[in-house]
Amino acid sequence: MFASGAPSGARPAKELLEHPVFRKQIPESPEDLMAIQEQVRSVLDRAKAATVCVLSNGSGSGVIVSEDGLVLTAGHVSGEPGKDIHVMMPDGTKLKAKSLGRSAAADSGLVQITEEGEYPFVEIAPPATVYRGDWIFSVGHPGGFDKERGIVLRVGRVIHRSTDTIQTDCKLIGGDSGGPLFDMLGRVVGIHSRVSKKDEQNYHVTVRAFKRDWDRMMKGDIVTVDDSYAKIDRKGGFLGVKRVPHPQGVLITGVVENSPAADAKLRPGDVITHIDGSKVESLNSFRALVNSHGPGETILLSAIKRWEGGTKEVEVTLGNRNDFVPAKEPRNGLPIPTP
Repeated sequence: MFASGAPSGARPAKELLEHPVFRKQIPESPEDLMAIQEQVRSVLDRAKAATVCVLSNGSGSGVIVSEDGLVLTAGHVSGEPGKDIHVMMPDGTKLKAKSLGRSAAADSGLVQITEEGEYPFVEIAPPATVYRGDWIFSVGHPGGFDKERGIVLRVGRVIHRSTDTIQTDCKLIGGDSGGPLFDMLGRVVGIHSRVSKKDEQNYHVTVRAFKRDWDRMMKGDIVTVDDSYAKIDRKGGFLGVKRVPHPQGVLITGVVENSPAADAKLRPGDVITHIDGSKVESLNSFRALVNSHGPGETILLSAIKRWEGGTKEVEVTLGNRNDFVPAKEPRNGLPIPTP
C-alpha cells in the first residue's frame, strides 16, 4: 500500500547528475531540458509517496523521513506540541498522528504518525548541500488535499541560501507550507515555510535548522529564538578577511592590510575550510569559531590555496579588532565601533 522507490528500470539518479546541464548557468537546448526532466522523474515517485497532508492548524504539508512515520513540517503547521492531529497519505488514507516539538526561531516542526506501520520515507540531505543556482524541486498540497489532482510538483532553482533559509523560484501557495524541497537526488534539503505569490518572498527552512533543534523538538519542546541562537562568547579576536559563502567553507574576497590574515599570507581566492579542526559550514560558523578566541591567541586554519595549489595548514595569531578597524562616525558625533 505504501510502496515507494524509483520506477522499474529507471537509471540511477546519481548517474543522471553527470549530465552537463547541471553545471551550466542556463539550459541551452531541448536535450538539456529533457535531462532535467529525466532526473526529476527518476526520484519523483519516492518523493511523492512520502509527501503527506498534515491536518492540524488548518491544512498543510509534510514529508515522512523514517519508516515508523516521523514527519518533517513547518512549525506553524504542526502547532502546539502533544496535540492529536491527522496525516493524510497520497492515496487518501487518514492516519492518527501527534505533534512533537517545534521551533519558533526557524519555523520547523516534527509530527509522529501514531498508527503502527511501515511508511514510505525519503532521505534527509546533509546540511549545506545546495547553493545558489542549483536545480531543486518542491512538492506539496497547495490549496489543501485533493486526491483527484494529486500532489503538485514545481521545478526551479535556488536563488539564495543562508544558515536557516533557502530562497527559490518555485511557486508556492497556501497548503504548501510544511512540504518538502528536494535536491536532484531526491533528498530533502528544506521545508516550505514562508509562502507568497511573489517569488522573492518564498522561503524554505533548511535541514541545518532542523538539525540544530532536533533533540529538543523530539522531546516535545518549543524552541524559542533565544534558545536556538545561544549568544556567542565574543572574545574579540580579529583575523582580517572579507568573505562570502563557499561550498567548502568561506571564500576570502579581501584581506585587511597589515592584519593577522595578511601576515599569514592569506589571499583573495583562498578558501578556509576548517578552524582548529572544526568544519567551517557557513558564515555564521566561521564567525563563531573566530570569535571564540581572543587577541593574541593562535588558531590553526585549513585553507585551499588558490595561487599555490592544494590545502595548507596555516597558523594565525589573532589581533585586536580596534587596532585595525576604524570607528564609524554617526551624525551625533559619537563613535561606534565597526562590528
